[in-house]
Amino acid sequence: MKYHLLTGGTGLLGRYLLRDLTLADIPLAVIVRRSRIESAVQRIETAMAHWEKELGHALVRPIVLEGDITQPLCGLSEEDQAWVAEYCDTAVHSAASLTFYADEEDGEPWRSNIQGTRNMLNLCRKAGIHKFHHVSTAYVCGQRREVIREDELDVGQLPSNDYESSKITSEKEVRAADFIEQLTVHRPSIIVGDSQTGFTTSYHGFYTPLRLVHTLVTTLPWDVIAQGDWLGTLSLEGHERKNLVPVDWVSAVMTDVISRPELHGETYHFTNPNPATVADMLASIGDAVLSLAKHEEADKSSLTEEAEKMMESFRDQMGVYQSYWSDDPTFDSSRTQAAMPHLPCPQVDQALMDLLVKYAIEKNFGWPRETPVSLKFPIAQDLAPWMKQSKETTLPQKDRRYVSLRVSGNGGGQWHMILNQGQLVGVGSGLKNGDSPICYMNSDTFHRITHGQLSWEAALQSGRLFTAGNATSPEEIAHCFHQLATSSKSSN
Repeated sequence: MKYHLLTGGTGLLGRYLLRDLTLADIPLAVIVRRSRIESAVQRIETAMAHWEKELGHALVRPIVLEGDITQPLCGLSEEDQAWVAEYCDTAVHSAASLTFYADEEDGEPWRSNIQGTRNMLNLCRKAGIHKFHHVSTAYVCGQRREVIREDELDVGQLPSNDYESSKITSEKEVRAADFIEQLTVHRPSIIVGDSQTGFTTSYHGFYTPLRLVHTLVTTLPWDVIAQGDWLGTLSLEGHERKNLVPVDWVSAVMTDVISRPELHGETYHFTNPNPATVADMLASIGDAVLSLAKHEEADKSSLTEEAEKMMESFRDQMGVYQSYWSDDPTFDSSRTQAAMPHLPCPQVDQALMDLLVKYAIEKNFGWPRETPVSLKFPIAQDLAPWMKQSKETTLPQKDRRYVSLRVSGNGGGQWHMILNQGQLVGVGSGLKNGDSPICYMNSDTFHRITHGQLSWEAALQSGRLFTAGNATSPEEIAHCFHQLATSSKSSN
């Protein structure tokens, strides 16, 4: 049982991949950078808790490896690099910066999209990972406006901005990596929020004019706002097409591709065959913010000096996204549609855009930030002494037997107990391959057993846990849990 090594798990698409790949029972390890307020483990816990609340049931946690893709070998410790080499055989590289223009030569998007990809490739090379899923973008087409084929990349096109340039370079470097035996490239177009709920954690692209107009509308009188020429500000006519795709659909088709080996080794356009228009998008934005407008009297003959300054700022900021709002080409997605006819792209119509706009405004564009979820059951902390003991043991590999633990819910995760002649001698991270049994339970059950509040036998009989595999007797497994409980008591 090998793991898929995922980057970008705390981004919008990455969060959905965490959910969907977990539900597809694909073992996951994620490289996550700690934030100013949360550890890597806590960031994943917060994301998984969100999905548990929405789904109504517990989910198993992935293996969390604290790192940073902008650092050599993704900033992983030597111990974590060794773990990746032993347990992972596939990479899913989703991490990226959406910055359109770089402020400095070594800043974003170059740092994440090019150097980050190089660091991921170097890690995979060192770890012996030969299967690679690369999340690119349909906009590697640059300024081309003819039909864009899925099997095209570098045809001499000019990029529209630094983001596109960085993604062209990163995809080319992935394709040139000689150690990759099977490369699958996923190219979504403009990812927006969830087609069912409007949920998003990213407010770039489609949301940028909404955010700017929202600021103007909640600051200036409506009479002043009404004088603004929004399409003129963007030098647009309104018929321009924008290829919007809901994040839940992109994650669903990616998960389907990843889950089906016969689909690997190809490039897929995850694009919308029925693009929205700029006029429709701006109409949806206008309808949503109209109720927020201030109706104080204003001088209709001319804009105030303050308003002029704000409108000028709006024009400057929107100018940054000029290329973004230009008319999109037609993206051929024949391969995607042929491989997954059961997963058609949802229509991004006025109703869906209204939902996306409403969600963004109600959530105040992600501010204040999502409240971190605390660890109710710090299982990793409880197992830490046993994990340290496993690193110090000199027991030969041939004499080791294993019982894997798959614990869902708050503080859960994936581990394996190491046995020697029926005795627990240590605990390691990840599920073990082979015929070793796996114990399935939620974190509350695990906590109760290891803290002497519930016996393993009672939990088994009541259906609070179950095991798969018969290489180890129930008596031996029960004894291991008894040892965990005994050690937990002695440490408290």
